Amino acid sequence: MSSTVTPIMAGGTGRSGTTVIAGLLHRHSSVRASWPREVKFVNKENGLLDLVLGPAGRRRLGRWPSSLSARLAAFEAGMRGAWWLRTNRLGRASGLHLSMEESERERLLAALAAQVGVDPLAAGREFLTGMIRAQRGDAGEPWWIDTSPPNIANAQRIRAFWPEARFIWMVRDGRSTAASVMAERWGPDDPFEAITWWEQRMRRAHEGMAGVPSQSALVLSLEDLVVLDREASYGRVLDFLGLDDDPAMRAFFDEQMPAERVGLDKWRTRVPDPVAFESAYRTAEAALLADGIEVFARPGA
Repeated sequence: MSSTVTPIMAGGTGRSGTTVIAGLLHRHSSVRASWPREVKFVNKENGLLDLVLGPAGRRRLGRWPSSLSARLAAFEAGMRGAWWLRTNRLGRASGLHLSMEESERERLLAALAAQVGVDPLAAGREFLTGMIRAQRGDAGEPWWIDTSPPNIANAQRIRAFWPEARFIWMVRDGRSTAASVMAERWGPDDPFEAITWWEQRMRRAHEGMAGVPSQSALVLSLEDLVVLDREASYGRVLDFLGLDDDPAMRAFFDEQMPAERVGLDKWRTRVPDPVAFESAYRTAEAALLADGIEVFARPGA
């Protein structure tokens, strides 16, 4: 069993298809996805990136621990707390406990604590690799995919931590994304706030991907993958990772990802005033384009 692995960090605004791409790639014999699909501990506050690189952005303002020892304590608390056992958006128990033993977690945390003061980056990479390999059913797959939406906004920090990482930026029509997030208990339920939510996250994603080499990043439209350009999009995913087609992945794509799974204009039925919602979207779209930020709108939409 190989101990080496390369992370595939799928992300975007949220509600843009990261779970879909992970579900597809996980069927490939060379790709492993954790359970849960979002491990949370990489780029969350007090996560692995904060531990080995130091806090970023607003976290530098004193609200989060700055010394290495304090960051380690906060990271350990998260690994034993919310990232280990939590409730997901469906109200079900979730977390890393579903896929690995507590004894393995403690072994990896002890090794991290012993090494992080000497070489933080190496210690962090060894910890992440160990977490992947400690999961039940691991078969030494060379690729591993995580679906945390902030992966894209944090792409530059992830590359500083793991330069070989690959990024799949999942994009979706902004109206569909905003309408979808309104149904989530953690998202804004006001249509216009949801459009603002989408615009802000598109800006963060754009900033995060600045400077990421083209060979390390794939921009993938959910609508193209599932509805509009299925075969070409499927091929782009394989080419990006240098993978041959896989029977199990192909079967999942053909049988479990029907085109009707993504309704291109369902957003019209999910907002109380589609005309006003469309107007707010167009205003946000124009502001993004004026700042040089691509919105990845489908032709004619």
